[in-house]
Formats: sequence, structure tokens, C-alpha cells
Amino acid sequence: MSELRRQFEERLGQLGVPVVLPAELEAMLTGKVFVSEHAVCKPWAARATCADPREADVTVTGCDALVAETGSVALLSAPVETRLSTLMAPLNVVVGGERQLVADMELVFEQFAGRLRPGAAAACLTFVTGPSRTTDIEKTLIFGVHGPKKLVFVFAEDGG
Repeated sequence: MSELRRQFEERLGQLGVPVVLPAELEAMLTGKVFVSEHAVCKPWAARATCADPREADVTVTGCDALVAETGSVALLSAPVETRLSTLMAPLNVVVGGERQLVADMELVFEQFAGRLRPGAAAACLTFVTGPSRTTDIEKTLIFGVHGPKKLVFVFAEDGG
């Protein structure tokens, strides 16, 4: 295991995000399942039971980069992977590969600088660091208000 992967998995653990094996993902695909058209998600395409992530209980999505320092997943908005698919379901399973690992966010911005300029295809670069969480004025922590209640990560052999 590379040092970047070890660091990424350690940060995910600190954030409460499990890293599961591809074989373990099968048991999580219950209820209405949306599977992204991202190439890395193809092994699970046959498990899709809905075409709209707004209707899904579980979404399986790809990503563009993995930030080892923070345990963040970087997502560029694009026709294949919209932000909507990562926000709507209570459970979002993100699939990625070791070759997508970078040390820090600065490297992600450098890597995608050309795609983030005015007129470029990507309109937004989003970093997801753990499940959605918010706290009210009484300091009550609530999961899933602004995105998925639970986030799971899967390393795929050909991810990225």
C-alpha cells in the first residue's frame, strides 16, 4: 500500500468513512440504487434500479481526485458526474483508484486548473470530506441535512 493511500484511508477512518472492498459493496446496494455513468462505476451498472439520483436510497459515484491530507474526494461537475448524484441519497458510495491520490488540495487545483477556467467544461470543483453534517444553535449534530447521511469509499483496481 502506498503512503498516500495509507494516509487517505487513515483520514477517512478519522472522519467515520469506511473503506470497503468492491465485493463488500454488493450488500449495500439495497432499495433504489442509482449508479453513475462514470467509467469506474461500470461493474455495478447492472445493479441500478433508478435513473434519477433524487429517487435513490443509494448512489454509486466516481470521483476526479483523492486528497490524502484531508481524506477529501474531489468532484468536477461534468455531464458524466453531476453534483446532484453525490448529494441526494442517504448513502453515497464513492469509487476511486490509487492513481487518483494526491498529497494535498493545492495539487488538485494545479491538476484541474485548465478545466476550471471561464468557458471550460467544468463549472465547479467540489470537495467532499465525510458525510453531510450540521449543528444547530444548541450544538446538536445532525447528519444528512445538506447531503448524504453516510459516505462509503471503495478502491477499484482501475479507478480513475
